[in-house]
Amino acid sequence: MFVKTKLSAAIIGVVSTFSAGAFALQADKPVESEEGLLEEVVVTGIAASVERSIDRKRVNKLISDGISAEDLGKFPDNNIADSLQRVSGVAIDRSSGEGRYVSIRGLGPDFSAVLVNGRSPATENEERAFSFDTLAAELVSRVDVFKTTDAGLKEGGLGGTVDIVTARPFDFDGFKFAGSMKGMYEGNSGDTRPQGSFIVSNTFDEGRFGVLASVTYQERSTGKYTVKNEYIADTDLEPFLTFTDPSQGWAGGYAYSGDGLDEDTYRVQSIYAGAVEEQRKRVGGNLVLQARPTDELVLTADVIYSDYSISSKEYSTGSYLWAPTLSDVNQVDENGYYSVLNHGYDDGYNISGYAHLLTTTERPTTSSIGGFNAEWTPADNVTVVADISHSEAELDNRGLDRLYILEFLNRPGYIVTSDGGIPEFEYKDIDAIQPEMGSQNMQDLRARISSNDGVYNKGINDEYQLDVTWEPSGSNFTSVRFGFNNTIAEKQTEYWQTPDLIRRMYHGLATGQEIDYASIVTGIKSVDTDFGGLINDVYMIDPAAYREWMANNLDGRTRAGTATGIASKEAFLANGSSWAAVKSNDSYTLEENVFSTYLEADYSTYVFDMPLELNAGIRYTSTTLTSDGTSAVLSGLERESTGEGQPPSPWLVQIMDDEAGTPVEVENDYENWLPSLNATLQVNDDFYIRGAVSQTLTRPTLSALAPYVSYSTTTTSTRNAMGGNPDLKPFRSTNYDMSFEYYFDRSSILALALYKKDIKDYIVRRTETEVFEGLDVEDPAWKEFNVTRPRNTKSATIEGMEINFTHAFDNGLGFTANYTIVDSSATLSDSDDVEQFALPGLSDTGNVSVFYGKDRFQGRVAYNYRTNFVGIVFSGPSNEPVHYDDFGTVDVNFSYDLTDNITTFLQGINITGETINKYGRYKNQFIGYEDFGSLYTLGLRASF
Repeated sequence: MFVKTKLSAAIIGVVSTFSAGAFALQADKPVESEEGLLEEVVVTGIAASVERSIDRKRVNKLISDGISAEDLGKFPDNNIADSLQRVSGVAIDRSSGEGRYVSIRGLGPDFSAVLVNGRSPATENEERAFSFDTLAAELVSRVDVFKTTDAGLKEGGLGGTVDIVTARPFDFDGFKFAGSMKGMYEGNSGDTRPQGSFIVSNTFDEGRFGVLASVTYQERSTGKYTVKNEYIADTDLEPFLTFTDPSQGWAGGYAYSGDGLDEDTYRVQSIYAGAVEEQRKRVGGNLVLQARPTDELVLTADVIYSDYSISSKEYSTGSYLWAPTLSDVNQVDENGYYSVLNHGYDDGYNISGYAHLLTTTERPTTSSIGGFNAEWTPADNVTVVADISHSEAELDNRGLDRLYILEFLNRPGYIVTSDGGIPEFEYKDIDAIQPEMGSQNMQDLRARISSNDGVYNKGINDEYQLDVTWEPSGSNFTSVRFGFNNTIAEKQTEYWQTPDLIRRMYHGLATGQEIDYASIVTGIKSVDTDFGGLINDVYMIDPAAYREWMANNLDGRTRAGTATGIASKEAFLANGSSWAAVKSNDSYTLEENVFSTYLEADYSTYVFDMPLELNAGIRYTSTTLTSDGTSAVLSGLERESTGEGQPPSPWLVQIMDDEAGTPVEVENDYENWLPSLNATLQVNDDFYIRGAVSQTLTRPTLSALAPYVSYSTTTTSTRNAMGGNPDLKPFRSTNYDMSFEYYFDRSSILALALYKKDIKDYIVRRTETEVFEGLDVEDPAWKEFNVTRPRNTKSATIEGMEINFTHAFDNGLGFTANYTIVDSSATLSDSDDVEQFALPGLSDTGNVSVFYGKDRFQGRVAYNYRTNFVGIVFSGPSNEPVHYDDFGTVDVNFSYDLTDNITTFLQGINITGETINKYGRYKNQFIGYEDFGSLYTLGLRASF
């Protein structure tokens, strides 16, 4: 039985109104003079880009939208994803203010299939999502977003398909050149860095041969301010400390449910504030060779290359909240959340710890995609296209990330108040924790943890495809197409980390041990922003001095003689007396072999004298997965040793059965039939109605299929692990689409699109309790782990509506406005039911842009908006969600033609300085805050 939702009712009302109005409207006709039609007006710049995009939407048989370059090498934005956020139904995820991932119609980035010149590019991350920031926008000619599918379009885009098309020399008549030099200013860092690009194209031998080449170079120096909470903790699930007598020290200072209170409540886990300094560099380019040896044959060979790296330093400070202190100050709201939490604030509770961290991360990536294409027309009505391509993408981080932690211990506590946004802190004695060079606080710093980490990913795609098109004459069948595609995708993933005994060889084993603070602490990083009273000045750590002191002080640790102290020293020496990361035994190589074939036809007829175009087809796809790798096998847990007279340590040391990992091999295969039907009814010259029914799929991410288990936190009360699931089935969806499109002027459109997706076998990462039998443990309860794995869950329905209105006036002024409303049957409930799930990324999106172009001036002001959405459904051991709050940015783009060939331009991103805010199940459950500031680009562009 169909239950009408609020969205369904709204759709019915809008359709009725839209249909009635569309038939009543009459399109403007070309103005005629006494001598006939007026001469065509040449449109350039932003208006030309808008017009080309509308024209492509009009002639496409699928429901689609897109962005076109204003000119050769002149894409509308610095980043492809930043442009796509202005397309109806498209949302983006940002990294330090720069668009990285694209979501379509309420489904996350992994559901957006991405093609580059019709080919499937390899990705450098563990998932299927394509990183748009690795591809320079200057290389792109246009981007099409297909929201429906036909049999000939490659499967994989359950949300939609993004097709990125780069320029070809045969696109132009003769010689073309475009180049730019610009400086990019970052508002938070105050730095300006250079960027430049050029692209040149030419044809020879009367258009028989062509060459196009481009090079682009970009630097960025960004500053970002952050506040983070590790996750929302369920006190009932994490009974870590069980005493409330401050005389027993830190182990007796807090109360969990394990003390017999039996309270089902939630709280923040840890709050850290600080600043990130980030350096980005991109070098890229492409080369295209085209030849037309005969009038019937066009050959194209091309390659695109990108070298993109990000290096960051994060200075942060904060405190890990072990648990609430028993106090009348504590307040638990109606949702069971500690809106006010006493963390050792009372007299006698000098047992809180405060950490100062330096975290450095590296993202060195390279990617390339190239191939050979032959388009042959043996007859006027037959076209054969053969394509072979090879793509590689690599993230080469074999333990390049670094972590250094110093800490205060036995300090007065604080009271945390959470009422939305960054929590407010009231410190018992702020002077006792305030960073100051040369102070007693500085001398009280102690060593904690230092480690190297990183992930190595390499993806390789080899693809072969053949498409044949026959256009029969004298028939209602206007086109018949068939073909096949074979993609062999390999993903190699390696996890690198300093062995745990070395990472923690000072944590708990050097309590009270004085450090060489004069050489290790180099200064104080003052974060120039207000975090609502939260301390954000950070002691700056000299990494080399810190590790040199740690290496030379192994025997000076206060607990060096304990079993764990001795074992950690032996591990350090065996690792070359270093923190060098070693490859984890949870590493693997996965190969996915996909063969697909299709048959489709276009049929043209009339319905009441209105042209009707039909497209029907079916696609068959067969997928075979093989895996070779290793997985950690835990054989036992033993309690970490402590000093004489100290309370028992809650930490459990992991004992592995085979440090090199246990070999694992997995095979999985499945096949699918994917039918599709598209219809376009041309009511009159300017009004189109489109409809589509199809079945689509998105395969599980390769990392989700990996056969591994990785163990993280292991304590007497909490043991966490995560792993893959080789038995996953693909997401499958049956889709229903309609679109009403009224092209009422040359560069104008009023469009309404409605869609519904019925999704089966939805996959989410969910944490469940699993018992690892056979472990050698002191307490049988230690065999129970909270294990997070991807799992096929219930079905879900998505309903959506997109409204798009674009109009350009004769005086050069124009505007575009669109809004997308999305609803789903999968929503989070107010309970902690582990069977609940929601669709990550599901949100309403909107955009309003006003542009103007006349004579030598071009300008655009755009507002981009996205409503709140679930970013992570199950986060942390407590399975609590992470929401992203509403987010809107104002971007600007202005240019002025100094001459016919030289233009100066100014672009601004997030000029109002909006911030990203994250929260848990409810708005007052703080998760994160990110201020990435504004970005401005000023430069010159030449075009000949």
